[in-house]
Amino acid sequence: MIQVNVVMGGPSVEHEISLLTGREVLRHLDKQKYRGRAVVVSMNMEFYISCDDAEIPAPETLSGPGKSPVFEGPFPPYSSPAVWDNCDIAFIGLHGSFGEDGIFQGYLDTLKIPYTGSGVFASAVAMNKIASKRIFEQNGLQTPPYSIYGKSNPGSTVESIADERGFPCFVKCPQSGSSRLIGKADTTAELRKLLEQFEHEADDILVESAIEGVELSCPVLEDTTGVPRALPPVEIRPKNSAFFDFDAKYTDNACDEIVPAPQPEGLIKEVKNAALRAHKVLSCACVSRTDMIANDQGLFVLELNSLPGLTPNSLVPKSFAGEGGTYGQMLDIILQRSLNLRKRQ
Repeated sequence: MIQVNVVMGGPSVEHEISLLTGREVLRHLDKQKYRGRAVVVSMNMEFYISCDDAEIPAPETLSGPGKSPVFEGPFPPYSSPAVWDNCDIAFIGLHGSFGEDGIFQGYLDTLKIPYTGSGVFASAVAMNKIASKRIFEQNGLQTPPYSIYGKSNPGSTVESIADERGFPCFVKCPQSGSSRLIGKADTTAELRKLLEQFEHEADDILVESAIEGVELSCPVLEDTTGVPRALPPVEIRPKNSAFFDFDAKYTDNACDEIVPAPQPEGLIKEVKNAALRAHKVLSCACVSRTDMIANDQGLFVLELNSLPGLTPNSLVPKSFAGEGGTYGQMLDIILQRSLNLRKRQ
């Protein structure tokens, strides 16, 4: 049996979404091949691990592991042998800062613990929307026109950015995920408010021109030998939101997510090629998901998620199911690819 420590939670604003991902992974692990244990990282970055042979913790237990006899801990990151000694591989279900930006990957590299997903470099670059955008552009992938407000562009003002980008425009903290710390501005006053709000969260803020068109998301999954392939693209149609925001992503029936996307074969091929190219130029591994918008001006790459969510409402499992696969089969591919990539030393 392969011991899988499913890591979830973390100190980011996506803590609760990560718990959903982690619990879903635990539910679908093949019990004939894998023994799963929950590792919950608190907002203070302390570790709690579920006891041997414990049932899959309930959502309220995962939210408060320190209050439950199901968990041992807390353990500080610098002294946590009880968490990692018998671990064959860590399944990273963390989202946002600390888990998705290369920090946790570097921590596991130091401990020589194999883990799922991309390594330090790809994780750090993919998490930074400004850095990844520049790499995309250098490799022939079109992205929405943008401006940068903050310390690296001291001459930028609210007025100059409003003139450059026009309205509507999107304001994004470069290292946010799950559509947190992202807003849409329709006026200079709204732009100013969002910039003032986000400047406490990041040194630089990305402002993108709004691109109207068909919203598409395309996962890439590597097989056990490392050969990547694009899964069926998903077309996203929010019902009550101006864009694919947090509520649209994680609220049941808040948007239509159609797999396979009902688009011409030529566009589907272009979307898959762009997702594969984005995956490769950022040096991603195992799995990624690239979000795009298509219109008469072409295909625009918005961002790549190197550690996409695996909640019941997440797009990667829906895309994999769209070609007949099960959640458990998807996990098996990710785990076996990761074990082959990072054999424990």
